[in-house]
Amino acid sequence: MIWAGSGIASEGRAEAAAEAAAAAALAGAGLERAEAALLFATASYGSSLPGLVEAAVAALGTEAVVGATAHGVMCGGREEEGPGVGVLALGGIEAHPFLVPDLRRSGALAGAEIAHALGRRPDERDLVLLLPDAAGADLAGVVAAVRAALAPAAIVGAGAAQPLAAPSLQWCGRELARGALAGLVVRGGAPPRIGVTQSCRPVSDLMTVSRAEGNWILELDGRPALDVYREVARGPLAADLRRAAAFVLVALPKDAKEPLRPGGYLVRHAVGFAEGRRAFALPEAVARGGSIAFVLRDASAAREDMKSMLASVGDRPPAFGIYLDCCARGTSLFGIPGLEAAYLESAFATRPILGMLGSCEIGPIGGTAELLTYTGVLALVDSTA
Repeated sequence: MIWAGSGIASEGRAEAAAEAAAAAALAGAGLERAEAALLFATASYGSSLPGLVEAAVAALGTEAVVGATAHGVMCGGREEEGPGVGVLALGGIEAHPFLVPDLRRSGALAGAEIAHALGRRPDERDLVLLLPDAAGADLAGVVAAVRAALAPAAIVGAGAAQPLAAPSLQWCGRELARGALAGLVVRGGAPPRIGVTQSCRPVSDLMTVSRAEGNWILELDGRPALDVYREVARGPLAADLRRAAAFVLVALPKDAKEPLRPGGYLVRHAVGFAEGRRAFALPEAVARGGSIAFVLRDASAAREDMKSMLASVGDRPPAFGIYLDCCARGTSLFGIPGLEAAYLESAFATRPILGMLGSCEIGPIGGTAELLTYTGVLALVDSTA
């Protein structure tokens, strides 16, 4: 049987917040000490983060504590985007924590390092949680390496917060690092239930990339790509491309033969515009002959999609859940503080769900773990099949 409890605190003093969240999580799990735990803390604690982690490890009674800096934390119907600490305490579960240092150099080996930490063959009951530093490393390559080494395990995750005035940190036990990958492999009694919810609605049909050069899209269906982008943006956004890039996004379908549906495409934002070439660039290359569509960030569509996602994962109470959310969702998208936390509380009021707002997400699209953006990923772990 799996014991799990979650806690959230927003005390200004870092150590006090860590101790309060840990105490609530242990009480909810009915444990005196945890066997493993997740610890998310907002980057606003800054230089106090090492003391915060130290206090949480001591309070939880285990070195198997993993986590990363977050833009926000969620638990028990609350969402804290200012100072906040969230803890998920676990007992009665096989858990393997890990910390892969220096992702820029060792990203391609991340899968092998996690497999070594696991020490056995992975299977479909395993859930792999990845909490990488999102700056500098080839995260899509890291996800691919983990996917290859840990199949058929389910893989989810979120990028650590990238604050302007504080470090992005990852931790495992009392060891804190920058530019690293922290995480945890847990095995439930059944394959984890994974749900993905997206923030956008399609505003164009699928189009063929008729000319491309590296990351630059030059033509769509034989027309200058930037002309098409501006037609989709329309009005003031068409004249302000920097602002348009925050709202008019690009969908990369997993299967161009299928209609564009939620959960069937990756979302990427334009990272550059070349007005002289009438082109725009994406974070990754799209080959000539590939397909894209345009999607628009939309709060109403995101709310409906989250409701559909929660319905799709089933109403059986899990042992616990983890929600990995994009920092571009939350209050900035919905305009209402704590909306997603309230939806999770309504769906799983009796079960511990811990969430974090990260800088990117990792989850399945078309059955394959991918690097995601503008997405919420929910992983539910069950005690029994």
